[in-house]
Amino acid sequence: MSHGTRVKSLIVRPTDVAPQAWANGLGVTRVLAARPGWRISLAEIEGRMPFSPFLGADRLLIPLSPAGVALEINGRVSRVPQHSAITFRGEDQVFADTGSGRVTVVNLMARRSSGRMQWAIRRVSGAIAETADAIVVLAGRVEVRGEVAPPGAVIRPDARSIAVSSPDASIAIMRVRERRRDRPRL
Repeated sequence: MSHGTRVKSLIVRPTDVAPQAWANGLGVTRVLAARPGWRISLAEIEGRMPFSPFLGADRLLIPLSPAGVALEINGRVSRVPQHSAITFRGEDQVFADTGSGRVTVVNLMARRSSGRMQWAIRRVSGAIAETADAIVVLAGRVEVRGEVAPPGAVIRPDARSIAVSSPDASIAIMRVRERRRDRPRL
C-alpha cells in the first residue's frame, strides 16, 4: 500500500488527488488517505472487472453511486446498495459488476498485521464528535471550519470543527486499531 497522498488541508477531495491505475491495470483509484498499515481510496468501477488481490489485507467497500454494485466474492454474489458496506479479505477472488454503468466506491484496506478495521456508517446532522482515523463523506453537506467536504472527501482526524448543514448527510467513520502485542512478563 503506497503513500501517495500528502495534503495539508483537513479535507482531501477526490479532485485533489491524481488517479492511479489499479494494481491489475483494469480500473482507476484515487488514494485519499494512507498510513503505514492502511489506506482509503475512491475507485471507479465500470462493467464486470476483477479486483486486484492484496494478500494479508482486510477490505471494506462502500458504493457512493445510487446504483450500488454487485460483488462476487469466491463465487458468491452479494448486491451492495449505495452507502452500505461489505467486507472481505484481500486474498478473496472478487469480481465487481456494475451492469452498463460506472460506479464510484470507497475502499478501505488494512493490513491484518497492523490492526483491525473498525467502521460505522452514520446519518448525521449538527456537529460531529467522533474519534476516527478518517471520516469519509458519503452524502449531504459537511463543512470543516467553513470549508465544504463533498461526497467522497476524506476528513482528517485533526479536524476539530465539523458541522453538517443538510438533514440527509451520511458519513463513514473509519478506524484501524493496532493489534495488541503480547508483552513478556517480568
